[in-house]
Amino acid sequence: MDFDKELLMELFLDDNVSNINRLIVAAANVINENNENISSMNEIIMKEDANQIIKTETREFVRRSLSYRSKNFYEDIVVKYTDEDYAEKFKMKKTTIQALINHLREYIKPCSSVIPLDKKVHIFLWLLTSDSSYSDVAELFGMHKSSVSYIFHELATLLSEQKYHFINWPSLEEQHVTRIKVNSRFGFPNCVGFIDACRLRVRSKTNQKGKPEIILLQAVCDETLMFFDIHIGQIGSTHKNRVYRESQLAHEMKNFIDFDNHILGNSEYKLKKNLITPFTSDIPLTSEETKFNEIHWKASTYIGHAFEILKDRFKKLNSIDINKTDAINTLICAACVLHNFVLLHEGSNYLKEEAVINNDGVTIDPNLVKTAAEKRKFLCSYINYMDGA
Repeated sequence: MDFDKELLMELFLDDNVSNINRLIVAAANVINENNENISSMNEIIMKEDANQIIKTETREFVRRSLSYRSKNFYEDIVVKYTDEDYAEKFKMKKTTIQALINHLREYIKPCSSVIPLDKKVHIFLWLLTSDSSYSDVAELFGMHKSSVSYIFHELATLLSEQKYHFINWPSLEEQHVTRIKVNSRFGFPNCVGFIDACRLRVRSKTNQKGKPEIILLQAVCDETLMFFDIHIGQIGSTHKNRVYRESQLAHEMKNFIDFDNHILGNSEYKLKKNLITPFTSDIPLTSEETKFNEIHWKASTYIGHAFEILKDRFKKLNSIDINKTDAINTLICAACVLHNFVLLHEGSNYLKEEAVINNDGVTIDPNLVKTAAEKRKFLCSYINYMDGA
């Protein structure tokens, strides 16, 4: 039924039309409008039902897809990753991971597992380079959580056992190259390395305040950002110099570095003959001391960049969810080994090719310069002299 509005107006204005007829027509119009509203509402309900059906079917499709993907995720998906996929997911090249697999193949026990080594390595790296849990990765790869946990600790142990293949003190020739490059770039003589410690959160352990415990990773790197010495402190120990005193390096550094040479550390470390720190004082520093500190700080940025690369690539280190202390240390050591392995194969974007000026540094007479304070003062005078030359 379709009512004409003009006809309705005429009916209500015409005196010859009775009130009853007018009411009948008005009632019919209301009924018609209600019918139209009901039809519109039915259309909306039908559309919503259809959308709900589509959403339900979509969720079911996604569920089936994920189920299929989990059962064959590595075989059907990961092996087809491009170089871009590897760079995005693992922060390293596909060829680097293949080189890692080939290297580990020499050390892993034959027939130790029905799971191929290449799949194990990718599972391990998936965990190490993300904040995914064992459960997340187990579901993704269609495996049991305990199997994923076993693989992770197996490969972490295997890598940590490679420590002395990839993390070792540089030879005298290698130290010589470092001191030339650092002096050429920054004007700081006789420097063969940089020491610092970074804080890693241990989410699985909390302190008295209910916050995650901290563990310090002390490392020494060279100008290539490779670590050549690491020491992992005790959980909860946050003082760098204390961790340094507990390290093997503190007792043996004089056996590794000639008197002329030294590594650079910040003011949290105690000044040593072979560990040069900035000037600190309650009174204002001299202009020469300020200049020394400025160049010291610029040169020391190498170790900060090395830690940045380590923690950015291996995100598991930012929130460690392992309970056993030995396993935590194994994980950190494995990450440092892998850090060096990647740099050996890829280098670093931070490093720039620069012309090297053959400035070998300065010879320091131990008969004239006998203490750590005297050595730092001598270096300060030399740096300011060369800067003004």
